[in-house]
Amino acid sequence: MKRNDRHPYLAAGLTAFAVIAASLCLFFLLFHMKEVTGFLDRLGGILRPIFMGMVIAFLLLPIHRNILKFLLAITPDKRMEDRSSHTFLNFVAIVLSLLFALFLFYLLLAMVIPQVYGSVVGLVQSIPDYIEVVQGWLQTFFEDNPEIQASVISIYSSAAVSLEQWLNSDILPNLESVSTTFQWVRTTVMPNLTGVVAGVSGMVVGFLVLVKDLLIAVIVSVYLLARKDIFAAQSKKVVYSLFRTDIADLIVGEVRNAYRIMSGFINGKLLDSLIIGILCLVCCNIFKFPYPALIAVVVGVTNIIPFFGPFIGAVPCGLLIFLSSPLQAVYFAVFILALQQFDGNILGPKILGETTGLASFWVLFSILLFGGLFGFAGMVLGVPVFAMIYSVISRLVGCGLRSRNLPVETEEYMGKTGPLSK
Repeated sequence: MKRNDRHPYLAAGLTAFAVIAASLCLFFLLFHMKEVTGFLDRLGGILRPIFMGMVIAFLLLPIHRNILKFLLAITPDKRMEDRSSHTFLNFVAIVLSLLFALFLFYLLLAMVIPQVYGSVVGLVQSIPDYIEVVQGWLQTFFEDNPEIQASVISIYSSAAVSLEQWLNSDILPNLESVSTTFQWVRTTVMPNLTGVVAGVSGMVVGFLVLVKDLLIAVIVSVYLLARKDIFAAQSKKVVYSLFRTDIADLIVGEVRNAYRIMSGFINGKLLDSLIIGILCLVCCNIFKFPYPALIAVVVGVTNIIPFFGPFIGAVPCGLLIFLSSPLQAVYFAVFILALQQFDGNILGPKILGETTGLASFWVLFSILLFGGLFGFAGMVLGVPVFAMIYSVISRLVGCGLRSRNLPVETEEYMGKTGPLSK
């Protein structure tokens, strides 16, 4: 039997082997899901510093590129003939980008944490007043139904007393001063030392693990930034070794487009949310809203979530203001609506541009899908990830249509059975 005659049998055998292997893998996953999930969780814990480092490097890459471009611009051309000089400037750019990021992080914490701390303490201290206000509203609302009023007020009073006791005995004393913290440790922690020791030791271990992961992540990010060109070249070498030149060019182009979408969206959204948070803080102080720092942080953080973010942040903040002053809550609703209109129509398009290129329906779909699967991270990253998937599918569809000499424009397929029908 000739070699060419064996080729169909070889292909059929490989296909059958692949089908059987896939079936066995599916069977194993269905009946050993717990073990597989445990293994993936363990693997994720091991690789967590690597993922954190990749995220840090991804966020630092625009800063690093701008600093490196500046250093190259001020360096004489003769010195750049030596490759070691370029490597040294690259390392300097990495160090400066890390220091710049740490400075921004420290500046943000130094400005926000004291005000947020004061807002939280003030909120906790105001809880008893809010309880009395809500109780008065309930009495007024059910004054025509004494039986319902008695039942509701009884349940509410019991819950309010429990909440107030918890705040006054556990939360507020530990927020006031260091001396009361030591007193709380002596009176509450020490009598229950056995259980507390276990909890504290767990917290200490968790904190040390987090610190270790952060240190490794920083080292990984430095290594990735220093070797990014080599990693990119190696990846392209692998792609061109496995696929035809035209297909490899398509894959490399799609990867570049995916990076453009992801980096543009994440960095732009972070900058947009920071500006919105600062504007919210300034305006809350101007309009004398209660808890301005806390409200600004909530609005700024939730603004990272596309579409739903403004509503998620505005609702709890509006309720807090409503308890203090219903009229101010109305003003806050008008203000937050104006702020989000400014963000959605002016600031956001200026910063983000047409980064994703998705219609509103697909933005909503991606947030609901990825948010339901992966929580908060899915709501933040769902839009750019779906935008990349959408872009790849659109390009593949376009290539398929052009190969068949068919029009690519969607309008050509509206109201017809096909683009060639009359």
